[in-house]
Order: sequence, then structure tokens, then C-alpha cells
Amino acid sequence: MMNKAQMWFMDFVIAMAIFSLALIWYYTHTTNISTQDTITRDGVISDAKTIASSFTSSGYPLNWNSNNAIRIGFTDSNNKLDTSRFREFTEINYNKSKRLLGIISDYFLFFTNESGDVQNVEGFCGTGGHGVNASYDIKAAYYYEGDTAGGEDYLKSFMENTFHATVYCQSDPKCSTSLFFDEFIVDMDNYDFIVVEHPTWSDGDFDDFKDAANPWVQAGGIMFLGGEMGSSMQSTGLGARFRKKSGTSESDRLTTVVNEDEFASFNLAENIIFTQAFYVRPDGGTILKDIARFNGTRVEFDDIKANGDIAVARWPYGNGKVFFFSDFDADYLNGDILATLQNAAKKWADAKCLPINISNLKRENLVKAERLVTHNSNLLKMVLYLWQ
Repeated sequence: MMNKAQMWFMDFVIAMAIFSLALIWYYTHTTNISTQDTITRDGVISDAKTIASSFTSSGYPLNWNSNNAIRIGFTDSNNKLDTSRFREFTEINYNKSKRLLGIISDYFLFFTNESGDVQNVEGFCGTGGHGVNASYDIKAAYYYEGDTAGGEDYLKSFMENTFHATVYCQSDPKCSTSLFFDEFIVDMDNYDFIVVEHPTWSDGDFDDFKDAANPWVQAGGIMFLGGEMGSSMQSTGLGARFRKKSGTSESDRLTTVVNEDEFASFNLAENIIFTQAFYVRPDGGTILKDIARFNGTRVEFDDIKANGDIAVARWPYGNGKVFFFSDFDADYLNGDILATLQNAAKKWADAKCLPINISNLKRENLVKAERLVTHNSNLLKMVLYLWQ
């Protein structure tokens, strides 16, 4: 009996020792997790304060841009949104923006009005890290010649991914889509915003397009055009005459920005060399805002001599509006032509924004920061989400 009692006592001691060690490990591990969570959350909160303070400053240097920015900020001393600085901010690579902000957290920025509706600011419903769904409330279509025979599709993926556009092309077998020219003409009234890229229509097809597009734009439709509209040298529609330059050398395709524009963020006197040279002239009483003109020689900032045909222009047409580019393919000597076109299209489309979807974010370390700013005399709430 003594031996059995001693064995039972030793088993009890060993069991208690194991149990005690387990308790010590559990509480130590739990405390470490809690401490780590607190440190992580404190870091995200600190990052939120850093970003909010930076964004609501004027940034540095005074006239900073996406290339030379040291500190990102896009408001003035009265918390008024500076649209030019905000556009420069949107052109900065996301990872680079985090380095400039001095943060390790991910972030997403958007603006709401007093009713909490997400606002389109300079063409953006929101900008920042992946995992946040910022969508446009717009019905859009994209038309191009096709995948074969030299067809251009520079804005195709952008239109599909950004506006979820329905894609049309000339005919089978030029492209894989099942929607062709005839459907495009019939369906046009279903859309708010249409991009047409280098269609090279025959005279008959251009006339059919014109007959459908003229009333659609006049009723409030928004169109974004690039490249050759009709194969004829006499293609006329939408309040403009579309023409092709006879020369093909670089000097024939060289243009100069003659007017800065709130939609196309080219700077005055910058040069753009379009791959193909098409231009527009006003038809009837249409007044075009000319943004870039063909010139043939490079020019200095204080000596703009580009008095040639209009390569980039926009104009109102009835209750709608049209934007034309000589080509969507170009050598933009001071920037990324495709990014510039995409930003111009987003702003030109004037799309409303759907509510921001944050369902994919890590909720345990999600922080929200808000600041009030003004934009176009409207009071907006700048909303920041941060997470790790």
C-alpha cells in the first residue's frame, strides 16, 4: 500500500508540473499576442495620423510633382483641395507614395459628401492599396476595329477593368467578341459614356455611326475618340470634320500643347509625337477648345508657334460632349501618354461612384481617419482606411 501511495503521489506531482507549465505557456503566449496586436494597432493609428497630416498640407517642395515630391500634400492653408496637386498624387506609384509618407501600413483614400455618398474627385472614386473595391456607377461601351489587321486597342483593358464596358468591334473574324458594328449602332442609346478607338470606318459605316451618334451625344452622351474615324478625307459628324495629315514623318506628327486643360493634364508647350496624324476642324458653329496643334518643329516655352491643325480638342455638342485625340498611341516626351489618356477619360466620363467596399480588408487592424476639405465650393469629408 505504501508503494502504491508513493507512486500515485509521484504521478500527481508530475501531472501538476505539466499542468503548471501549460498554464505558464498559455498566459505568456496570450500576453505576447495581445501585446503584439496592441503594437500593430498603435502603428496603424500612428500611420493614420501621419497620412492625414500630410495629405491636408500643401506638400513639399512648393510646386511638387509626381517626379520630385518629397512630401505629399494637396490642400492649401484653408483645407481647400488643390486639384493639380491631387492629380500629381494620383500619378505616383502606390509603393512610392508609401515611402514618401513614411508608413508601412496600406491605405485607401476617398471623399464623401454630407450625405455620405462617395464623390468623384478629378476622375477618382478612390485611390490606394489593393483589396478595396471602388467602382463607377456608369454604363459604358468601347468600340475598336479589331485584334487583327493592325487594329489598335490601347484603352480596351482600361475600359473593361475600370468601367466594365461592353466591347464592340468591326466584324468577325477581326475580333473574338460576339458584338459587332450593327449591334453597336443599335445599342448606343443604352450607354452614358463611349470610347471609340481608331475604327477606320468605311464611308457607309461612318455615316451609320454619325446618324446614331449625333442624336445620342446631343441628348447628353459623352464620347471619347481617338485615331482615324472614317477612311474618307471628308468624314464629318458630331460638330467636327475629321481629317488625316498627308505626311508621315516625325515632323509631320509632332504636336505642341497650346492650351492647358483641366481634363488632359498636359503642360503648356510640351511636345507629343502621335504615331498617326489625324486632326479635327470645327463644323458649322462648333467651337473647339484646342489643346494641342501640329507644328513641325520643336518649340520653346516662351515661343509657341504651333499654328497647325488641331490634334487634341474637346467641345460641347448639344447637351453632350466630345473629346478627340489624334491617336491613343503617342510618344509623350514628358510623361506616360496611356496614364494621361486614362485619367482624362475617367474625368471626362463624369461618372458617379458606388459605395466603397472594404469587405476584403483585415478588420482586426483596420483604422479609419477623417478630415474635412473643400472642393469646388463643396464641403467634403476625406476618408482614410489603413490596415496591416
